[in-house]
Amino acid sequence: MKYTILGSKGFIGKEFTNYLEKKGHECFTPEIRSTKLDGMELGHVVYAAGVPNFMERPYDAIDAHVCQLKNILEKSNFESLLYFSGGRVYHKMNSTIEDQNLMFNPLDKNDLYGISKIMGESLCLSADNPKIHILRLTNVTGNNFNSHLFLPSIIRDAITKNKIKVFTSLASKKDYLYIDDVLEIIPKISSNGKNKIYNIGSGQNIESGEIIKKIVEITGCEVEVAPNSKEYSFPETSINKITDEFNFKPTNILDKIEYMIDEFKKFFEKE
Repeated sequence: MKYTILGSKGFIGKEFTNYLEKKGHECFTPEIRSTKLDGMELGHVVYAAGVPNFMERPYDAIDAHVCQLKNILEKSNFESLLYFSGGRVYHKMNSTIEDQNLMFNPLDKNDLYGISKIMGESLCLSADNPKIHILRLTNVTGNNFNSHLFLPSIIRDAITKNKIKVFTSLASKKDYLYIDDVLEIIPKISSNGKNKIYNIGSGQNIESGEIIKKIVEITGCEVEVAPNSKEYSFPETSINKITDEFNFKPTNILDKIEYMIDEFKKFFEKE
């Protein structure tokens, strides 16, 4: 089976490519901005292209989230397409139901990500193709050793500095999704998905304090919370669709902390 992974240099794209190749699938990993894909047979497309520092690179973010997607939808041939959006589209909402109306403000620079992702979603939906699906992913984590995201960065600091410094309240809560759960569900949705939009998360929020307590128990590191740290929390992710359709049973990230610490140690011992 042929897969085209767009964004294969990113954490999820790279992990998914490795996952597929181990299972014997053909993987095409073009540079989305430099490879002409017009008229090509792309097989099953996983559109994971994105820009992490979107506020510093707004034009690149729009290009990745919308413009290059438009070219694929308009000019390429594919058996299915999964568009990776994000749970961040709900950051001003009190609930996370896939079919609800969303709220954005173009005067708020933080909304650029959500607006661009929703534009991409809208393009996908306008294609009216039952084999196109949208995945709104929460905070995907794993052995992403050099990531600046919260969980991998504090594990890295615990190992390399023996100290974690936190700039948000320990009461802050997020939904963390382990990478293996993402890798396993992607082909299922690509082949058999019945809905257009799926939230992909663990379905439960975990406090930063719980995660840090676990890391301290294992590593013995120190913890410093910056003065006047504010709480940043998100509503719990509704995963009813993915659970009902695929019997999705996500991993509790707390059960993976010790394994991640061991893998991070091995990585940085080689550095």
